[in-house]
Amino acid sequence: MSGTGTLLVSTAAYAAPDGRTAVAAVFRSDGDDRPRIVVRRLRRTDTVPSAYRALLLALWDARRWGARRLVVATDDVEVAAQLDGAAPPAVGAVGPYLQVRALLHAFGSAEVRHIDREHNFEAIAAAAAAVEHRQPVCLDLPLWRAAS
Repeated sequence: MSGTGTLLVSTAAYAAPDGRTAVAAVFRSDGDDRPRIVVRRLRRTDTVPSAYRALLLALWDARRWGARRLVVATDDVEVAAQLDGAAPPAVGAVGPYLQVRALLHAFGSAEVRHIDREHNFEAIAAAAAAVEHRQPVCLDLPLWRAAS
């Protein structure tokens, strides 16, 4: 997934009625028809908005894979507006907002776009499958650990 092409990433979060939540990122590189899908289940006590968790998952993995140009799509309108500068970050999301902004600057070129939920079915389905199949929880890397 590394190289000089642009890496396209769709992110989504899914919350089950009982409170279990998962996030997913679907990665596609230029000229590659097969996506790479990464999912993580979140702890019930996680206070970070799940749309930001999905973006952090995508950005850490893209960084680890050596991507240089990145276009990330989120189906959360508010988060997309916050990252675009059209709206201030929500009070409870300032920390994750700053983490995402810092990680975006780690790429040669990176942007966050809004995607309609009906066009984001692949990422939503992956996150829903992670919740329903009870896959093991994997924590995101903290900001202070270097990506390899």
